[in-house]
Amino acid sequence: MLRNQLPADELAHVRDEIRALRAREVELRKCFTDDCDNGLYEGFEFDVVVRIQQRRVLNKDRLPAAILNDPQYFDTKFSPVVRVIPRDEPQLPLGFSDAGVIASGDSFEVVEAWT
Repeated sequence: MLRNQLPADELAHVRDEIRALRAREVELRKCFTDDCDNGLYEGFEFDVVVRIQQRRVLNKDRLPAAILNDPQYFDTKFSPVVRVIPRDEPQLPLGFSDAGVIASGDSFEVVEAWT
C-alpha cells in the first residue's frame, strides 16, 4: 500500500484490504468448522482450537408489543458514521489549485541530497 496519499484515499484502500481479509477469514474458518466437533488443528507457527459453545440469545420477536413499544426499555446512543464515497474524477487536495502545480513551466535547479 502506498503511504504517501491523502487520508481519505488511504482510508478507502485500508477498507478494501479489510474487506478482502474478512472474506479470506471466512474461507479459512469454514475449513475448520464444516462438519466438525471440537478439535485441534496444528499449524507451523499457530494452532487452531475449535470448540462448540452454547449461549442464550434473546429472541426479540417473542417479546410482547407492550415492551417493544415502551421507550423506557430503550436508550438512545450517538456515534459517528464515517463513509467513504468514490469520486467520479480525481481532485486536488484542499488548499491546492492547478496554478500551484510545480511543473507549470517554472525553471528550477536540480538539488541533490548531501551524502
